[in-house]
Amino acid sequence: MIHTRRSKQPDDNFIRIAEGLDVGPINKLLAAKPELWDEITARQKSTNSAHKDTECIFVRGPLKMSHYYVMFDLGAYDYPVMDYLESALVPLLKPVLDWLEVTEMGRVLIVKLKPGGHVNAHDDQGSYADHYARFHLVLQSNNDSSQTCGDQNQVFNVGDVWWFDHKKVHTADNAGDTDRVHIIFDAVTNLFPMGGVPVTDDDDVNLEECGVGYDRH
Repeated sequence: MIHTRRSKQPDDNFIRIAEGLDVGPINKLLAAKPELWDEITARQKSTNSAHKDTECIFVRGPLKMSHYYVMFDLGAYDYPVMDYLESALVPLLKPVLDWLEVTEMGRVLIVKLKPGGHVNAHDDQGSYADHYARFHLVLQSNNDSSQTCGDQNQVFNVGDVWWFDHKKVHTADNAGDTDRVHIIFDAVTNLFPMGGVPVTDDDDVNLEECGVGYDRH
């Protein structure tokens, strides 16, 4: 069910935009190919990463896994795994993207936070993060999994879609004994407008503070 549209307010940290989506088909595809989690490990293994307790599948991503392309390039490109997941992913996302009236699609990641795992406090910096709004679609979770943003703590249920303000300091915790798996997708939509985007590639970004830490090459 898609929720009634309303305008984002300046003090909003989280807004649920959908619930009860059928995530069974995509979970079935993911369970059939566990090796997908090991194909690209740059996000969790990079220096100063906030995401060391996670595993990630890049469905759409940057042109290269380098500091510039991850932080500053606005492009997003389908990765080979899209061919495998498309039959389940497109029907799942399309009603949400249509409701959001998306004008530009960014990256799409499937991220697993292990039991007992933690995502360190960080805010997302760089031109890419300034350009796209961020959304989470919950594929797997438990009652002991939550996310913070600003001064708010939020529990996400399976089948939910949430917007959250990734420009504020945020964390995630999985205190349960099962995996927490989210689709994280970025989009340009007038319902969740972003601020101005610096286009220079020499912005002064503190990689340790923003939690990305991709190598500079």
